[in-house]
Amino acid sequence: MGRPAVFLVMCGSSVASANLAAVKLKDEAQRRKVKAIIRVGKIADMDVLIERQRPDIVVATAQTTKKHDGVKVYSGVPLISTVGQEELYDEIFAYIEEQGLGK
Repeated sequence: MGRPAVFLVMCGSSVASANLAAVKLKDEAQRRKVKAIIRVGKIADMDVLIERQRPDIVVATAQTTKKHDGVKVYSGVPLISTVGQEELYDEIFAYIEEQGLGK
């Protein structure tokens, strides 16, 4: 049996845009009947948060070039601007399905 997909939604300086993106991801996960755990944080704390929380997916609303083994990183800008939002959802949830997560 699978497990929930664990998201870490990151933003630049505060958590306002991360919270907005997290709410949108939560709503989309519910719509698609995908179990998800969604946490928020700041890009500056990314390394520590990934180490402690072990997310499957990072969605960053601020620019980052950091890579982490075993953690897929997506740009969350479409969740803020809405341009390309549906395509981003499709990409993220296809990845979750490929990994056998969210069940």
